[in-house]
Amino acid sequence: MKIGDRIVLDIEKIVWEGKGLGYYNGQVVMTDYVLPGERVRLVIEDVKKDYAIGSLIDVIEPSKERIAPRCKHYYQCGGCSFQHTSYEYQLRLKKMSSLEVMSRILGREISGEGPVKSYNPWYYRNKAQFPIAREKGKVLGGFYKKGTHEIVDLSECPLHPPVFIDILKWVKDNVSKRNLDLRYLYIRQGTSGDIMVTFVVWERMKNSKELALSLIKAFPEVVSVYENVNRSKGNVILGDSFYLIEGKEKLEQKIGDIVFMVSPGSFFQVNVQQLKVITDYIIDILSPYRGGVFVDGYAGVGTFSLPLSKSSRYGYSIEENPIAVNDAIDNININRIHNVRIRKGKTEFEVKKILKNESFDYLLVDPPRKGLDKEFSTFLSQIDIGLIIYISCNPSTLARDIKILESGNFVLKKLRGFDLFPQTAHIEYVAVLERR
Repeated sequence: MKIGDRIVLDIEKIVWEGKGLGYYNGQVVMTDYVLPGERVRLVIEDVKKDYAIGSLIDVIEPSKERIAPRCKHYYQCGGCSFQHTSYEYQLRLKKMSSLEVMSRILGREISGEGPVKSYNPWYYRNKAQFPIAREKGKVLGGFYKKGTHEIVDLSECPLHPPVFIDILKWVKDNVSKRNLDLRYLYIRQGTSGDIMVTFVVWERMKNSKELALSLIKAFPEVVSVYENVNRSKGNVILGDSFYLIEGKEKLEQKIGDIVFMVSPGSFFQVNVQQLKVITDYIIDILSPYRGGVFVDGYAGVGTFSLPLSKSSRYGYSIEENPIAVNDAIDNININRIHNVRIRKGKTEFEVKKILKNESFDYLLVDPPRKGLDKEFSTFLSQIDIGLIIYISCNPSTLARDIKILESGNFVLKKLRGFDLFPQTAHIEYVAVLERR
């Protein structure tokens, strides 16, 4: 098999990241936008040592689960993986593929609860980062085609609020009219509907104030406009320097009765309604530990620390991003919470510092997709606490870290999936590990 070959493939299953897998002359071939049981025609795009990647040409024998995608950009845009099937069926596919990879890594078959459905599988994302570029005299803005840096010029997106696309169109028009050198358009929406817009640029714009005021006039829901300077030519979207051009410094998000003020440089979950469901589940799991002491690692703006504080004696909220740390301090004050202690630094170091001076009852970690450092997960496997709650959007690294934690003092007791990202291949898991 070589690049450019056209083949017919029977899809056996969906694997992690939403790709369909089949065998051609005994060799593994994977492709996007297919379903189990389908016969499809592909062109081979890449050949690796152990597998090949194909691009879908057409579906010869479709699955009864196949439907027409909602978005006209679906087969070009890299944002979604499962619009070609029902929401119920994509949940089944996500569960099967994620548990399969976790079982393989753990060396035993595991089961998990859920995944818990998202309240709304459409228009749920409160954040978008649109690359902007010029091509043949036309300004393009949207998302990258899967696996490339080729921009799909969006005119719609059923995952984001429609106003995001309206703002994108307005910005593209003004990039053309004003001859702006814009790299990315970064939009966030708060729970009240207020919007924060950040222009990511190579260098600060001369007429940014005028641009911001024009944007706010066109879209009154825009309450904050920033400029972010990113001179790096890499794939990182945001630079370190944010400049408030007009409006409010922070955007309000709300989970239950807790208010979070979030800066443009701080992380916050894109599906707030489902985040509330996860928070309520964790609080219920922790009911035996009411009145205890907690540590919340990779805590961000205090997303879990603040809700946990209500049923705890006190706790620590650890975060290394200085912008998020400042937001967490503000959020503690705004919500009049007095039993959360902020620790600025790496979770890997701060947990050890805390344990040198005192004990605590349980640990919550919500690390990046890469998971925990091996040295840190090995250290955690030996500590003497009652419970570890591990939140992850990457089943592979979650399983890897569970395996290390289970080599020591802990055992996996509960695993529940939550669909924070409908129409995509991603799923969020909450793993509960108890002391043996």
